[in-house]
Amino acid sequence: MRQVHLQDVDLNLLLALHALLAERHVTRAAKRCHLSQSAMSRALERLRQMFGDRLLVRSGRAYERTGRGERVLRELESLMPRLEALVRGEEQFDPARSQDRFRVAMTDHAAMVLMPPLMERIRTAAANVTVEASAWNDHVYDDVAAGRIDTALSAEAPPPALETEVLYEEDFVCLVGRAQRIGNRRLTLKEYLDLPHAIVETWEGQQAPVDRPLAERGLRRRAVLRIPFFVPTIFTVARSDVVLTVPRRLGKIAAAMADVAVVELPPEIKGFSYFMVWHPRLSTEAEHAWFRDHLRLAAGSIRTAEQLEGRAGGPARQGTPFAISKI
Repeated sequence: MRQVHLQDVDLNLLLALHALLAERHVTRAAKRCHLSQSAMSRALERLRQMFGDRLLVRSGRAYERTGRGERVLRELESLMPRLEALVRGEEQFDPARSQDRFRVAMTDHAAMVLMPPLMERIRTAAANVTVEASAWNDHVYDDVAAGRIDTALSAEAPPPALETEVLYEEDFVCLVGRAQRIGNRRLTLKEYLDLPHAIVETWEGQQAPVDRPLAERGLRRRAVLRIPFFVPTIFTVARSDVVLTVPRRLGKIAAAMADVAVVELPPEIKGFSYFMVWHPRLSTEAEHAWFRDHLRLAAGSIRTAEQLEGRAGGPARQGTPFAISKI
C-alpha cells in the first residue's frame, strides 16, 4: 500500500484541488483560484502524484472525476468551510461585508413561497452574499451530512443526526382548471380519488405527505401525470381536466397567476410541518446561524401577512386565512 504522510503534503494545494474537482475544468479552476492555466495544470499533476490517482480523466472535451476524485470532493465540501472558519477565528460575522455562499435545497413550492421574502431581507442586509438553491431530491439529507448542502427545506422529517426546526405548519388544497365544473366546496375522499391527478414527486416517486397516508389506508390516487415540479403543473391544470394537490400557500399564489381555482380537500388529507434542516457542525457558525435566522424571519413575515389579511376582513380558515374560490 502506498504510504503518504501529512508532513509530506503541500496543504497549499487544497484550494486548487477543491476548484479542480468542483469545476472539472482546468481553466475555470484557475480563474477561481486566481492562477494562470499553466500553474493550475502543474498543480493538477502534483495532486495526481500526491494522491496516486488521476482524479480527473478526460472524456471528450470535458473532464470526469474518478471514483477517488468523487470521494475526495465529498470530503472537501465538508472540510473547506471548517478550515475557513478555523482561519477566521472567532471574529464577529458582519453581513454587510460578508461574501459567504449559502447552499440550500428546496422544492419549487418553497422557492415560490419563501424565496421572495428571504431574498428581500438578504439583499437589504448583505448585498455580497450568494444564495445557491438546488432542487430537492431523495439524497438531500446525505448532501447535508456530507457538507454539500448547508440547509435543506422539507416536509420530510430528517434522520436524528441532523438538526431540525419547524418553519411553519401547512395544509393542502386541490387546484382545478376554472373551466371544470366541480360544484363541491369540499371534496369527499371518494370524489378526490376519482379525479385524474398530476402528482409532483417530492420523495421516492411520490408526493409523500399526501400519498403515504393514503397508502396506509390501502388507497392511491389515479395518476395521469407524474412530474417533479409544481409551477409548470399549475399551468397544465389550467388547460386540462387534471387536478393538482398543493400546499395551501402555493395554491393561493397559483390562483392569482393562473386560470385555476382552489377546492378544499377531504379531511382525510392532513397537513404537515415544513422544516429547515442542517448539520450540527453548522449550529454555532455565526454566518449560518444568521442565514437560518433570516429563513425564520421570512417564514414569520408570511404568517404575519396572513394574520393581517384575516384582520382586514378576508375570509379565513382557522390557522390558514385564505379564501375558498368558487367553482
